[in-house]
Amino acid sequence: MEKINSEAISKAHKRIKKYIVETPLVTRESINKKFDAKIYFKLECNQKTGSFKIRGALNKILQLDEIQKKRGVIAYSSGNHGQAVSYASKLQGISSLIVMPSDAPKIKIMKTKKYGAEIFFYDRFKESREGIAIELARKTKRVLIKPFDDNDIIIGQGTVGLEIYKKLIKNNIKPDVMLCCCSGGGLIAGISTYLKNFFSRLSVYSVEPENYDDMRLSLEKGKLTAINPTLPTICDALTVNIAGNLTFKINKKILLGGLTVSEDDVIRAVNFLKKELNVVAEPGGAAAVAAFLSKYNDFKKKVVVIVVSGGNIDSDLLKKITDQNDR
Repeated sequence: MEKINSEAISKAHKRIKKYIVETPLVTRESINKKFDAKIYFKLECNQKTGSFKIRGALNKILQLDEIQKKRGVIAYSSGNHGQAVSYASKLQGISSLIVMPSDAPKIKIMKTKKYGAEIFFYDRFKESREGIAIELARKTKRVLIKPFDDNDIIIGQGTVGLEIYKKLIKNNIKPDVMLCCCSGGGLIAGISTYLKNFFSRLSVYSVEPENYDDMRLSLEKGKLTAINPTLPTICDALTVNIAGNLTFKINKKILLGGLTVSEDDVIRAVNFLKKELNVVAEPGGAAAVAAFLSKYNDFKKKVVVIVVSGGNIDSDLLKKITDQNDR
């Protein structure tokens, strides 16, 4: 298993770059002036399959041997990882089985099926998706592609950080703060591993929805801490009950802390991105923007990088959110 560092992330980027989009890192003077900060948005909502997840999935699947490819793969996911695994599998001619919650957004179910995956539905409030996937993997002999707690997945997600670095360094910009959404912690672990190698003074914060702040609690307590994920949240992509062992090991060394956002904060962020940047983000994908908007006074005069991690939102939910903004 490859060690998680900037060199491994660079190798992964070379491995996957022909299959992905180098998503834009954008800034707007009107936004910067309004908040008295220099803000850069990394738009992974514009990525293939609609989120950053394709990076880790490709990095893992492209390294499978021929025997593993013939056996096929299985993954558990609230939607974005499932889409990524099914898409990457389709590219490689591999069979995929995805364990998804029965109440996943329609767009995520539809796209996962479109990419050729078979879906096994479960009840997110009564059943363990990981337990189901492990048992199915045992029965079917498929290779389990974990959503975050895997070196190859974390390294793949770290390629977001490589792209951010390239753009910043090209313009001679040193970031002060990075805000990134957090579910299992793989994305922020990968990005921060890369960026902290070059920007040692960078302050990195995870962002989670209220009631789903397992990473924040774990960071505060210094040990993995679970939450009880039974309350509804608009951020369906950020609903794990506990961070990963690997991801927490990395994040507790690098992250300065964890932030939480309310449902109203997230709704405001989705609207902000649509209005100011003409960007469609799903609620979980806009969580880091929500943290900035709710705490912008803390970031005045700073260079802030914000990861917009996904854009897979049902059209009816997007309309509902934008309608709220118009009232």
